Order: sequence, then C-alpha cells, then structure tokens
Amino acid sequence: MLKGKCFVFRKTIVVLVIVTAAQVADAQQVKRSRRITRSFTEPVTQSIAASPEIGIIVDASVKEGDHVRVGDTLARINQRVLRKSLIIAEARAKSTARLDAATSRLNLLKSQLEAVQALIDGGHTNKFEVEQTQAEYENAIAEYRTAVDEHELNQLEVDRIRAQVEDRIIRSPIDGFVTEIHKRLGENVSNNDPQYATIVKVDELKIRFYLETASLNQSRPGTLTTILLGPERTPTQALITYVSPIIDPDSGLGRLDVKIDNRDYRIKSGTICYWGGDKKVPRGNVAVSDSPPGIRDRSQATGQGTDPGTRQPAGVTHVFSDQQSNSARQPTPAARR
Repeated sequence: MLKGKCFVFRKTIVVLVIVTAAQVADAQQVKRSRRITRSFTEPVTQSIAASPEIGIIVDASVKEGDHVRVGDTLARINQRVLRKSLIIAEARAKSTARLDAATSRLNLLKSQLEAVQALIDGGHTNKFEVEQTQAEYENAIAEYRTAVDEHELNQLEVDRIRAQVEDRIIRSPIDGFVTEIHKRLGENVSNNDPQYATIVKVDELKIRFYLETASLNQSRPGTLTTILLGPERTPTQALITYVSPIIDPDSGLGRLDVKIDNRDYRIKSGTICYWGGDKKVPRGNVAVSDSPPGIRDRSQATGQGTDPGTRQPAGVTHVFSDQQSNSARQPTPAARR
C-alpha cells in the first residue's frame, strides 16, 4: 500500500512539472507575440539649464511657460565682488607706465653701448667698460620683456574675470518652453544642486514603440509611417527616426522611434497614440516637415495659448537630444505597457 502511494505521488509530481512547463512556454509565447503599440508623445529635446558657478540668485528673467531661444538670459547670480575685481584688473591692463619705463631704459642703454663700441677702436675706453655696458643693456632687454609679459597677463586677467561674470549668467541651451523653475530669487546655487530651469522643445514630438522583428524589418529611418493620434485615433503621418538594430531576447521586441511636426503646438506632450502600421493617411493629417520647425518669440508664444501644458508635462521622463542618446537609454517594454 505504501508503494502504491509513493507511485501515485511521483506521478502527480511529474504531471505538475509538465503542466507548469507548458504554462511557462505559453506565457513566453504570448509575451513574445505581444507588441507594444500604445505609446505617448514626448518632447523631441529636453534640457536642464544649470550654472557652473555657485552663488545667490539675484535676478530671474523668465517664468514657467515662457518661450526662450538659445542664449536667452534665464537668471543671474550675484556678481558684485567680481565686478569690482574687473574694474581693478581693467585699470592694471590699461596702465603702461612700467612698459614705458622699460622701453626708455632699453633705448638709453642701447645708445650708450653703441657709443662705447665706437670708442674702443680709438683706444679711448677699455674692455671692462664695454662689457659692463653690454651687461646693463642685456638686463634692460630682460626688464622690457618682463614688462611686456606683465602687460599681457593683466589683459588675460581681465578676460578671465569677464568669463567668470559671464558664467554667473544662466542662459538657455536650447529653443523651447520653460516648464519648471528649480530655484527662486534669493536661493543658493551650489555645486551639488546647480540646476535652475527645465526647458523642453515641443515644436516636434517623438514617439517610441516596441515592435516585433517583422515590423522592424519593414521600417527604415527617414521614411514615413502612420500613427493613430489621440483618443480618437486620428491617422497621422510620422517620420521614422530610429530603428533598433537589436531585439530584446526576453520579449522579442525592438525599439522604433518616430517624430511628428508640432510647429503650431496643437499637440500636447503626453498625448496617447497608437502604432498605425501601413494604414493610409487622409489628406490634411500630415504632421511631418522636412524643413526646420519655425519658432515664435516669447511674447507670441505666451500670449496666444502656446504654453506646452502642465508644470511637468507628461512624456518628459525619457527625452534625448539625438539619435545616439536615444539608443543609450532604453526603458524596458514592460514600462511602456
């Protein structure tokens, strides 16, 4: 009877192992066949403007929602001490007194040396006097060179302080909208926390999908495809910008990035969208442009409702400036679902 129970137990174990293995295989097959065709729009570029210098924010030139261009002033850090140092350095750089004195002494000793050398042929002077005058002349040359070097160093000191003053002006690194201000007036910018403002560029939006090998093989960077935009799933053309050369071994999927034109800012970052595949696009729904997107000035952007959205718009988490940085950071397909 005991042997019979052992046999039944072993048989049950074998059946359970077989069933579990089948379930795992089915799950893996389902996982491999599941495309991630639901995604959302993201800014084509995001940047955090930071300061290389530490100090107190004394002037804030922008607010959240403002449109800025490359090089626009965002804020200033206290520069009072540097401004005073700059005045002193400029005064030293303008002074030529030491250089003028060295030049005058050099010309004098040169004339004396020429006169002594002319007298030696007639026997009116001795060799020691000539050598002494020659040594004084060479010393005058060295003093002149020192004065020239000091004058140049004073000018370089002016340039250095001006560069430090410039580093205390936080400027926008890209064209785009200010979505978040990290520091307020009177707050300190430190080496551990140098960020001042987050800026996103939304005149173009990018979208990321994870597709199976067959769809990736049919896609080429630089060609047009179709996406379904918004809850209404409006068919819209998009430009393929990146097709991953690798496939995730666990899911069997690879990354594909597209971008759409958004120069009128009608599409918000974070808008839901779906992979449309080979669906035809009706006329009037083309959202791709080969020409560089236009940019309006700050007053137009802020005065006509072109604010890109919330303080931290959806879709800002995974944003890269170019194709290389896109491939450097790849969220797992599970996160997309």
